Amino acid sequence: MRHEVILSVVVAVLLASACGGMGERRDSGPAPGDAVAPVSPFVPVAIENVIDSLVNAITQKKLAPSAKPPVAVLLKDVTGFWAPIAIGANRMSGRLVCPTVVEAPLIVDESVSEDVKAVEQNKYIQKYLDSRLYQAMAVAPFSATGDSVQYINEFVAQCGPVVTIDSDSPDSQRAYNIATANYQAGLTAASTIRKVLNTGDAVAVFGTTDPSWESGLERAQGAEDGAAAAGLTVAPRIPVVWNDDTDLASIVAAISDPTLNIKGLLCMYSDSDRCAAAVEAVGKKGGIQIVGFDMEAATKTYFDQGYFYGIAVQRQYYMGELGVLVPYSIETIGPAKTAALIQPILVDGFLLDTGLDIITSDNYANYIDYLSSLGINS
Repeated sequence: MRHEVILSVVVAVLLASACGGMGERRDSGPAPGDAVAPVSPFVPVAIENVIDSLVNAITQKKLAPSAKPPVAVLLKDVTGFWAPIAIGANRMSGRLVCPTVVEAPLIVDESVSEDVKAVEQNKYIQKYLDSRLYQAMAVAPFSATGDSVQYINEFVAQCGPVVTIDSDSPDSQRAYNIATANYQAGLTAASTIRKVLNTGDAVAVFGTTDPSWESGLERAQGAEDGAAAAGLTVAPRIPVVWNDDTDLASIVAAISDPTLNIKGLLCMYSDSDRCAAAVEAVGKKGGIQIVGFDMEAATKTYFDQGYFYGIAVQRQYYMGELGVLVPYSIETIGPAKTAALIQPILVDGFLLDTGLDIITSDNYANYIDYLSSLGINS
């Protein structure tokens, strides 16, 4: 692998002396005489309350600048899905007035394997180990096995606490995984599509059958369980293989089968546009309702054309805020107090659930206004 294939992208290095200018939060309160803007219904109150509780507890410590532990945030990318995470991480760094780096390897050749990407990512952790600059870390690991686990464990042993973001490393010594609770996300998708279907209507889940992708399986299973519990008929799962042509053909075959008579599609990942493309191909727009995941550009195009009833969007911004805040909190106020304060959003003892929002044509404009209030352009 040549080094020009994978390069380093650094979003920001916020030194303690430079963090203060970013410290004002979007919800820091109006100036005298200012109009008070209404609170968006998209604001996740439980998460905001946890964040405020942690920050208040840290503030009470009255740490000197030299006592504030620097935090490394190591992502898979800093564009697309990952950009709001970087924004949230930088925002929290400003609020805490702490030194933070947010960076990722830039994968120029996307055909390289996840293992190759993991090797490059681990070089960053080795850099942190060598410098001993950072005392806490948030990482979105490319791999949950092998050397990646060892690198995380070495950071915990030599530097400080680690949390994972979005993807997880359950066999490592990371403290928490900050992500969407996938089974619950599937349930939410099912309850959403039920609003536009009748009892007994058949739905199919476009989801993974790969036993090695645990989180993907959880989301797909949650959707099927939720649909059954809501009184819908669950057709056989349409397997995702991440090949556009193959996936499109599989969905077309399922929705063209008169014995299945599918009225709804639950498309569980960022390739949800394949469901809309299949419905378009068979001329069943309006006859098959779709709920998808992640507002990727291709999905957004079909959303604008009316192919989706709803899109489930994750709260990456809060993954970024918590990614800095939680390991910083563990390092400053301790693991026990941190654990007590995060209980309202803790699932299964390790997952900090950032939840999701359901976007429809009716609330899309309000959602974009909300993202703008966070400093996210789209």
